[in-house]
Amino acid sequence: MDLQIELLKKLCETPGVSGYEEPVRKIVSDELEEMMDEVKVDKLGNIIGFKKARKEGQGKPIKVMVAAHMDEIGFLVRYIDKDGFLK
Repeated sequence: MDLQIELLKKLCETPGVSGYEEPVRKIVSDELEEMMDEVKVDKLGNIIGFKKARKEGQGKPIKVMVAAHMDEIGFLVRYIDKDGFLK
């Protein structure tokens, strides 16, 4: 299977409900480590990757930011009553 498809499959199958994104954060961080010059996780759990630009010709290097969510919509079930209702 193609490596990008494998990564997409792994990301889609990994649980990452809001507030519990650590498994997804680990995958994304590990992948970024291979291609970035520096990877940091801030106090809020955001992953920040830095890639230094190569200087070609004259002028300033272009700065690019890519932003995305790593959480997913989900529910936390704390209790199922005798009638099958979720709480």
